[in-house]
Amino acid sequence: MEPNAALSFTIGNSQRASGTLLPMLQPLPHLRADESNWARLLDRTGICASIGCAVHCMIAPVLLIFAPVLGGMWTHPVSHLAIAALVVPIAAFALRRGFRHHNRRWVLGVGTVGMALVLFGAALPFWLATGEVHAAGTSDVHHAACHECCPSLAVDDATGAWSLRVPPASIITLLGGIGLVAAHVANLRCGAGCRG
Repeated sequence: MEPNAALSFTIGNSQRASGTLLPMLQPLPHLRADESNWARLLDRTGICASIGCAVHCMIAPVLLIFAPVLGGMWTHPVSHLAIAALVVPIAAFALRRGFRHHNRRWVLGVGTVGMALVLFGAALPFWLATGEVHAAGTSDVHHAACHECCPSLAVDDATGAWSLRVPPASIITLLGGIGLVAAHVANLRCGAGCRG
């Protein structure tokens, strides 16, 4: 090829003529594959983190029975904030990248609702505990918030009957996690459809 010959490249669906320097500005094919692999890894990490969030809530009653000290740390509201701090940024970044690739608004919408529910579920125990603290006159917000986080098993002293208490924050967080898993899976499938 002659050094001064015009090269062509594609922008969107149309062909454009370019000078000799423009091909150097185009992404290299191996970088696209690396970005694609990284995006898939991000979505898979988001799926695992969201499922981990649900497992966290399901294991709480068992830990409270068999390992009360560990269960107390496991169900502490700060653990929910830490999980939300892990899950939400991964989801936000993965969904943004996926949306730019496949342009499916429903995936972004489901993921956004999931992130909002996870954040609301992580903050709700503190809001509910603040009301309990003022009503009870105690100063330990964290202790009061622990009762509003994860499911717990209670034993009635009079009858000996067991009951499972599932606070609203648990249900909200679980629904948010399900939404995030669905959004990450859709992100993977839509991304694969666009690549294929």
